[in-house]
Amino acid sequence: MAVGLRVRNQGTGQIQIGAGYRNLQLAKSGTLNTGSFSGGGTGGSPPFASWSPSGALASTNGTTNLHVCRYINDSVATTTGFTLVQSGVTCFVYASNQAPNKTLEYYTFNATERAASGPVGLRMRGEDGTVFYDSRRKGLRVLQVVPLPTVPGPPVEIGQFFPGVKIGIAIPSPRFYYFAQSQDRCTMSADHFHMTSDNRIFLSRLQVAQQTLISNTFPVGGVTMGPQNATIFIVDLTEVPLGFG
Repeated sequence: MAVGLRVRNQGTGQIQIGAGYRNLQLAKSGTLNTGSFSGGGTGGSPPFASWSPSGALASTNGTTNLHVCRYINDSVATTTGFTLVQSGVTCFVYASNQAPNKTLEYYTFNATERAASGPVGLRMRGEDGTVFYDSRRKGLRVLQVVPLPTVPGPPVEIGQFFPGVKIGIAIPSPRFYYFAQSQDRCTMSADHFHMTSDNRIFLSRLQVAQQTLISNTFPVGGVTMGPQNATIFIVDLTEVPLGFG
């Protein structure tokens, strides 16, 4: 098929704009106050469960969204990170309510078509007349894909990325850790991400939930669910508006 216009990345050769390709675009952005997050548990005798403080991303229900978060705390500690857990169609942010800075920014991208407003810079249509690129839409711009080490506990620095650029973190394939010290109880932990204002990123592990049963259900030991070679996306948020949608 003849090509009208195709734009590729100079460094990688990957298609950035072209018929048949549609980038993820901004659907919603906003902030969450982690100081309002709360955990909980079911009391009494087993079976019972407990869970760490969390909050839901507002109006972003769906399983095809990519959530980018920016949560800055320069005094890195076990209380300053965040992790994302998808439960059904809702994505939850798990974070302590004791961090010095309690404002977490989120940016949700997906492939849903939506109307664009404002002056048109460049609009491209396919042969069927549908718009596959509109410069007024804020597309996802991934700066780097970063492989993650396995960190068993406290925060460990994994690098400094694009100093001076406003960045966020997307977790395309979360990694979870299950551990049963006995057959009647099990904990679930997840990778826990910390960010500083000079774009250093740290990784730790957060216990998200714990369950105790009245029967011997769990095999003793630990197992990792999700990709062993997990990654995060470093996303450029320089021109992405907050409070969108």
